[in-house]
Amino acid sequence: MAAAPKAVKKTSKSVDKWKLKKKYDVIAPDIFNNVQIGPIFANDDNAVIGRVVETTLSKLANSNQHHVKIMLKVIGVRGFQALTSVTEIELARAYVSSQANPGSDIIEDTINAKTSDGKGVRVKTLIFTHRKVHAEQKKALRNLAMEIVTTSAQRLDYDHFVQEIVFGKIGSQIFNKGKKVVPLGRVEIRKLELRAVKNE
Repeated sequence: MAAAPKAVKKTSKSVDKWKLKKKYDVIAPDIFNNVQIGPIFANDDNAVIGRVVETTLSKLANSNQHHVKIMLKVIGVRGFQALTSVTEIELARAYVSSQANPGSDIIEDTINAKTSDGKGVRVKTLIFTHRKVHAEQKKALRNLAMEIVTTSAQRLDYDHFVQEIVFGKIGSQIFNKGKKVVPLGRVEIRKLELRAVKNE
């Protein structure tokens, strides 16, 4: 009986591609004091540019706001640091659901605006009332939110507009003026997106 052929031993060593990757430290924008988020790995600088990293406001500002998700896009490399810009802010769905109360209204709106440095932004607002309100009051609150968001964008560059959104200043302005229309529970900016705009 012929002996079974011996298994051929692999002599070529496979290259561990992971070990060839460089480590880059993801750095938050100036508005978050250039906090270091964590590492990402890539073969070279070009492979890092454009990468998107998700984090939370709690990590960027040492707060308990884990429900505020922030998307950071790598826009440049400095040594082994990946420099970023905010492309999106969004509240966690579970948090939004927890704010709704029976017998109240939630007034939603989507507002497109442009910042003083020409960046297009899309802002989604949520206004929580203490009780049911009629159509004219809803319209007044939506108009108020639109006015505050658009005028804030016009006077601020993109980074400072993001700062006022994420730290609640614009939401507070809507709340303080809106409560003169109807009693309000709270105002939230549910989402902020950076969007492409056509040259006018």
